[in-house]
Amino acid sequence: MPRRFTGIQLLLAFVAVNTVMFLMLVTSMTSETPWLARVLPGQFGAGVNSSGYWVFFALVLLVNALTVLIAGLVLVLPALRDGAHADEKRLARHLADRAGLSDDSKESVLSALREDVLSARHQIAVGRLILAAGLVFLVLAFAGVSISFARAIPGGDMFVTQSATAKLNADVTMGDVELFSLDQIAGAVLLDAPEIYDWRIGPLANNPRNLLFTNFVFAFRAVLGLMALLLLASVARRRVSKPAEAPASTSQA
Repeated sequence: MPRRFTGIQLLLAFVAVNTVMFLMLVTSMTSETPWLARVLPGQFGAGVNSSGYWVFFALVLLVNALTVLIAGLVLVLPALRDGAHADEKRLARHLADRAGLSDDSKESVLSALREDVLSARHQIAVGRLILAAGLVFLVLAFAGVSISFARAIPGGDMFVTQSATAKLNADVTMGDVELFSLDQIAGAVLLDAPEIYDWRIGPLANNPRNLLFTNFVFAFRAVLGLMALLLLASVARRRVSKPAEAPASTSQA
């Protein structure tokens, strides 16, 4: 029941976030002057070439990715914390030293512990899938935000070449952004090893003089790295906490 209630809460939070974003879009498009133009760059005219609305859609994808990641954290972190204290073998040794407890009482305690361990393991597995999906959405959102802002601000300089020369956003292609995103993924997952050894997949890097975009890249790499470590921790926890067998000594006198 608590897990089902948590799932309903997460679903309601996801629906609420998307409802708010949809209402923001509708009110902007139906107003005489799109109010999103005051807070977002780009053009907000009619048609699919309105770069400002593409920026908004990319930000919607980013917000949804963060919402999915938060949902995964809500499931994984409590289960990892509770599962860390569930050691059936150690508890069985403590119960064996209690002469006043009957075998039925000991088995009842161990059975309840096994159910808690299985429940935590199932919750971690579900949370791991949600985190993996959130990471995919986060990578897509990062690439979407990067290319949409570059299109919305063609005269800007969000990127630099390998020779540290600023490159106009108007000259940045989707292929450049894809390779740039792969570079950031490799840097986040491999703990900055590509930068240390000067391994690059694409020709571009973020422009340090563009603080807004640089901070966005740093936040993306930090979140991606932390989520990757959490996924590895959950997998390691699953390998360590194997299902314990029922003790046979409790039935022997």
